[in-house]
Amino acid sequence: MERMRAAFRTLGCKVNQVETEALLGFLKALEPEVVPVEAGGADLVVINSCAVTTTAEADTRKEVRRARRYNPHAFIVVTGCYAELAPEALRELGADAVVPNARKAELPRVILERFGLPSDPITTPPNEFWGAGERGLLNSRVRAFLKVQDGCQAGCAYCIIPRLRGKERHRDYREALAEAEALLRMGIREIVLTGVRLGSYRGHPRGLAGLVEDLYHLGAKVRLSSIEPEDTGEDLLKAIARYAPEVRPHLHLSLQTGSDRLLKLMGRRYDKAYYRDLVQRAYDLIPGFALTTDVIAGLPTETEEEHRETLAFLEELRPTRVHAFTYTPRPKTRAASLPQVPPEVRRRRTRELIALAQRLAEERVRPKLGERVEVLVERVQGGEALGHTPDYYEARLSGEARPGETVWARVLGVEGYVLLGRVEGVKVGVKGPMELPVR
Repeated sequence: MERMRAAFRTLGCKVNQVETEALLGFLKALEPEVVPVEAGGADLVVINSCAVTTTAEADTRKEVRRARRYNPHAFIVVTGCYAELAPEALRELGADAVVPNARKAELPRVILERFGLPSDPITTPPNEFWGAGERGLLNSRVRAFLKVQDGCQAGCAYCIIPRLRGKERHRDYREALAEAEALLRMGIREIVLTGVRLGSYRGHPRGLAGLVEDLYHLGAKVRLSSIEPEDTGEDLLKAIARYAPEVRPHLHLSLQTGSDRLLKLMGRRYDKAYYRDLVQRAYDLIPGFALTTDVIAGLPTETEEEHRETLAFLEELRPTRVHAFTYTPRPKTRAASLPQVPPEVRRRRTRELIALAQRLAEERVRPKLGERVEVLVERVQGGEALGHTPDYYEARLSGEARPGETVWARVLGVEGYVLLGRVEGVKVGVKGPMELPVR
C-alpha cells in the first residue's frame, strides 16, 4: 500500500497520552505520515477517549463526528475510557472499531489486520504497560512519559474511573527501568512517571520512592504526574528533596474540596489537617517546591460556607496553579444519588475558583521577575527556546539553545503562566544528593 496517512487525537489524562505515543511506536514499521484530523484524507484515525466528566464524553463524541466529516473513508478506531463506557454509541457515531481499555494492548494488531498487514512480536505490545521504548516517540524527543501503574480502587463517590480502568496493577520496576534506559539512549532527558493512581505504585520493593531514586541514578530527570495526598509519604518527599532539581520539586496533589465533611462524604482518604501538614512538610523539605492541585466546584450537598472554606484553604496553601472543575453527576456513582447543587450555582462557584487561581498564580510568579532559573529546552520554535523549569513553569526564551539542553535563563517578564526570559548559558554538571533536615 502507499504510505499510510494517520491522525491521532488524545483526550484526558497523561496515561492516555503515553499510550497514544506508544501506539505510533508500534506502528513505526508502517512509516505513517502523521497528519491533523482536519487535514482530511487520512487512512487511519485513532481517538483515545476520556470519560472523567460528561464534558469529556461530549468532547469524544464531537471528535468522532469531526473525524468522520473530514475523513469519510478512514478507518476510525476509538479506545480509552469512553470506549469502555459507551461502545455502541461510538459505533453509531461512525467508529469502525471500538477497543476498550481492557483490550488496549490489542490496538496495533487491530489496525494492522484492518490494513492486511501481519502482526508479530515487534508490533504487538507484551502487556498493558507497553510504552514507546526504542520504537519511537510521537512528539518531543526531550520529555517522555513512562507508564508504571494502571487502575484505581480508591472508590471516590463522584468518580467513575475505577469502573473504567479496573483494579490497580503495577509495572515491575526492572521492566520500567529497561524502558527508561532505552528512552535515555534515544536522547530523552526528562521522564514523566504516569499512572491512574501513581502514588499506589508497588512494582518496586521500596515503592514509588525507590523507582524515582533508581531513575535518577540512571541519569534521568524525573517528574511525577498527578498523585493522591494519602499516597505521598515521607520517603517520597525525601527522595525528591535529596535529588532535586533533577528529580523535579513539583507535586500535583489533588485536593478536590476544602471541606472536611465533603472529603469524608466523597470517600477521600485524608482531611484538611493531613493535606496541610503534607504540603507544609514538602515546602520545608524540598528546595523550590511547587504545588499544583485540582478542586471541584459544586460537589453534591456543598453549602456556600463549604465553598468559602475551599477558597480560604487555597489561599493558605499557596499553589502555583489550580485546576478548577465543575461537578457533573456521573451515572452509577454514589454521588449521583445525593442532593445536587443547582447547575447555575456550580458554574458561579467555578468562576470564583478560577478567579482565585489566576490571582494566586500571579502572586506566585511575580517574585520570579529578575531571577535566574533553570530550564530544560524541549524545542526551538520561531527563534525562541521553549521548555519548563523544574518547578513546572513554562518558559519562552530568546538566545541560543538546543533541544535537550538545560540552560540558565534570566526571567524578564511573564505572560499568564509563562516565564519570558533570555538564555544566559548552559548548565554544566549535576548536583549530588543533598543532606536533608530531620523532622
